[in-house]
Amino acid sequence: MKLRHQLVALSLGLSLLLILILGGLLALFIRHLLENSLQEKGSDLARVLAADNRVVQALQLGKDPGLRDYVQGICKRTDAAYMVVTDEHARRLSHPSPELVGEIFRGEDIWPAIQDLSSYCSKDVGTLGPAIRCFSPVVGADGRAIGAVVVGYLMQTVEGIYLERIALLISAIGAVLGCGLLLAFWLQHLLRRTLLDLEPETIVNRFAQQDLVLEGISEGIIALDGQHRIKMLNSAAFYQLRLPGTGRHALLGQSLAELAPSLLPALSQEGGVHFTVQGEDFVGHWQELSGREPGRMLIFSRPDGTGSLGMQVTHLRQYAEMLRIQTHEFANKLGSLSGLLQLGHVDEAVELIQQENEACQNMLQDLLRAIENKPVAGLILGKFSRARELGVELVLDPGSALGEYPAEVSADLITCLGNLLDNGLRAAWANREHCPPRVLLSIDDFGRRLVIEVEDSGVGVDEALADHLFDYGVSRQTGDHGVGLFLVKKTVARRGGVIEWRRTAEQTTLFGIYLNKNQLV
Repeated sequence: MKLRHQLVALSLGLSLLLILILGGLLALFIRHLLENSLQEKGSDLARVLAADNRVVQALQLGKDPGLRDYVQGICKRTDAAYMVVTDEHARRLSHPSPELVGEIFRGEDIWPAIQDLSSYCSKDVGTLGPAIRCFSPVVGADGRAIGAVVVGYLMQTVEGIYLERIALLISAIGAVLGCGLLLAFWLQHLLRRTLLDLEPETIVNRFAQQDLVLEGISEGIIALDGQHRIKMLNSAAFYQLRLPGTGRHALLGQSLAELAPSLLPALSQEGGVHFTVQGEDFVGHWQELSGREPGRMLIFSRPDGTGSLGMQVTHLRQYAEMLRIQTHEFANKLGSLSGLLQLGHVDEAVELIQQENEACQNMLQDLLRAIENKPVAGLILGKFSRARELGVELVLDPGSALGEYPAEVSADLITCLGNLLDNGLRAAWANREHCPPRVLLSIDDFGRRLVIEVEDSGVGVDEALADHLFDYGVSRQTGDHGVGLFLVKKTVARRGGVIEWRRTAEQTTLFGIYLNKNQLV
């Protein structure tokens, strides 16, 4: 069921439930009010008739042939169903049916009025049927009851009056429900027009896809409203324009003219534009945006196209650095061997070669036994050399394992591992004065998921950058940084995985990558 249909059904259901509850309570209140009203009216009529001189004289004499016609004349001028006068023995002196005059009153509820001089109302069944009967005693000169007056309202008549009022109540409820239905349909139409007949899940998916598309474009894209306020921009635009702040999301709604004064001439132009930001030239063009909030969108890039190659250069820089480290390390060892041989210390040279060979073979055997993927194993070996050069302890978890994967998957794993290890080594080395620099690498390839975790002893992530850590260009360092984690996030997202980070109880920083193996092969 669509969202708008759910909202309409929910609003109508709640309205109906509320109306039924209130309607039921109101119906009970109407019934109670109607019966109380008739009882009060019947009690007043009974007291008035009990004080009538004609009724008192008839009861004192014990008979009055015209009393019945007299009482019936009064009854017809009221809404009472009947009026009955009895003597102190409950014998009727008047009754709507002439044949019942002289008979004993039917019902035991008359005696409190005669014996206790009470005025009250009760419900009972008389000769004319169920009724509300109001009693009032007729008091003689000596203060004793000489009879009683009964005013009755048949329950059939009460039910008729009650049903008439309930019909009015039902009509009012129907009118309220009709208005609620019209309001629900209006709300449905409004939601359909506002959401473009799209469901929330579809809207969320489209926004996520739009964000992935924008982040995958190397050109800078920035959308502005009529007052040059930023409505949308991608990470490439945020990084290339050198905009201030901790991330692109924090700049939404701010004026681009205030954030980047060098763009003021370009903001007043149309079509193609050329501008310079901190000595770097850019070319772009304006595109008009129509809709409820019209505006303009600027798409720009460096004229030499270096921006589109920046990520590839950063990706390949890892391999160049690894080769440099290995070359430097083996050059030192070859220099030591050459010196020993020139000095004639052949045994020491052979021992050094054997030590290096055994250490290297042991490391290679352990690494290749756990990591069957040769490109990834080569990368980790290079990072071990880099760690030794920096004086950082790089540890591979003994329980780690990684199987063979296709070449394109291996390339993505190298991108993710290389960037995380580089960041971990850098962070651990920077915090060496406070704790021994250490980086722990763990790779779990046993279950349905491939889990890669890199834990370092650095100071942790800057709180100001935490919410935008994986955005393009976000880094606490100056210079050409802020690309590695962006590449990792982009690669993991393309493989349908998740990357997250946290501060552990041991005050270390742990980055974890979680990939579904079914989507890797």
